[in-house]
Amino acid sequence: MLTDKQQNVLDIITDFIGRYAKSPTIEELQTLTHQKSKRWVVQYLEALEKRWFITRWSGFRSIRLWNWVWFQTMLNIPILWIANAWRPLALADQYEYWTLPISKTLIHWEWQDYFIVKVEWTSMNEFRVNDKYIENWSYVLIDKREKVINTNDAFLFVVDNAATLKIPKKEWNNLYLIPKSRDNYHKPIVVSEDDNVLVNWKVVDVFNFEKVS
Repeated sequence: MLTDKQQNVLDIITDFIGRYAKSPTIEELQTLTHQKSKRWVVQYLEALEKRWFITRWSGFRSIRLWNWVWFQTMLNIPILWIANAWRPLALADQYEYWTLPISKTLIHWEWQDYFIVKVEWTSMNEFRVNDKYIENWSYVLIDKREKVINTNDAFLFVVDNAATLKIPKKEWNNLYLIPKSRDNYHKPIVVSEDDNVLVNWKVVDVFNFEKVS
């Protein structure tokens, strides 16, 4: 059972998520609950979390409502980056923007072994993962356990702090990041062992729903 004040906070969170499709921040909750300090808000959140009404992640707007059927079948995988499927122009910011609910049947390891990036641009729109193309604005599931590169899979690379999706090919001291696109203006990126390049794991699934109207 919740106290009247705890129930009020839960109702405010539920209403906010229903209205805006995102959770409120601590500051917004402080205003909506008329609390004098953020600490009081945090204490209410801790009480709701202990009673399994909400869960919290690290990051901004991180409050999630528990649903027992949801809990049994789904996992919330964090969306961490926007990755370019062109040149590595966007900075790779590890800040957690949001989460995407993923069926547990699609996850073969612990949920902490995965994260999601949103794809920008079209250099990989001829490449398929599980018979689904990596399109502009696709969401791709990254498996952090898969670090050994090969020429059959797409990988997320961070080149000088910028994220990009490409097919890798290693030759001598050079690493080629190769696009696979219906648009012929996309060209390979050539990097050397002296460049700051991080092989940041393999794309294992693709989710396309930006085109739904």
